[in-house]
Amino acid sequence: MSSNASETTLFWHDGLTLRTISKHHDELLLALIAKSAVALDISDDEPADLSFVQLIESARIFASTSGKKLTLLRPATGNLRDVLERGGFLHNISPEDASFWLHDGVK
Repeated sequence: MSSNASETTLFWHDGLTLRTISKHHDELLLALIAKSAVALDISDDEPADLSFVQLIESARIFASTSGKKLTLLRPATGNLRDVLERGGFLHNISPEDASFWLHDGVK
């Protein structure tokens, strides 16, 4: 984890699956409570499943209703992108979701 007074980055390189979701939940919740902005560093080849997408979607709601910012350092690619596609999250995607997951429209 890298951080300053108001921002932090969580480096998740140990799988994004049901096996690790509890650890990621705890770490993400603590970061969102303590900081105003949280970025997630996720590598392309991390195993991923729907439990991770559910965690992030819930965290996005929590962040937005708490005046916090949650971002991905890089667009979803590799295994995470595959999970988003198979789960239907990219079908008729909203501009806000496209910006978050795919960095569409982000300069």
